[in-house]
Amino acid sequence: MAYESSASVAPTREHFLRSERIVLLIGAVAFGAIAGFAMAVATGRSDLGAIILSAAPPLALALYLTGETLVDALRRDARGCATAAAMHCAALLAWPMTSLLVPLSEATYWIAPAAAVLSLVLFASCWGGGSRAVYRMTLQGALVAALAGHQGALLILAH
Repeated sequence: MAYESSASVAPTREHFLRSERIVLLIGAVAFGAIAGFAMAVATGRSDLGAIILSAAPPLALALYLTGETLVDALRRDARGCATAAAMHCAALLAWPMTSLLVPLSEATYWIAPAAAVLSLVLFASCWGGGSRAVYRMTLQGALVAALAGHQGALLILAH
């Protein structure tokens, strides 16, 4: 008798409830913030070049995932969700600009990461499509929170 491997695979979920999407996002943001803070504590103070080089790949991945989410929302003709994805993209692009061009302080630093997370909450509230976008959204939340936790901890350590 041959072994049937497809019988042991659990069925995938196609749709999440709004409350489930928000809970997934909260968990991903919490995990990312803890991971970013732990990384900052483990590595200690760094110079600006090292911080920029370490933040570029996760930021690029988050932008890529945002682009995929935007395309998915536009294919579904979900204009509100597409707007939320575009707002998330704008917040991700504004984050390095505010860090480099504005004199960095604790108050101005948190504007762009907070806008990025809030746009993900907006997306989680309006999305009604497939589960792939929900998984992308949770990964985006974890990446944003990890970067914010890492750079925020380094900002606090610098003082």
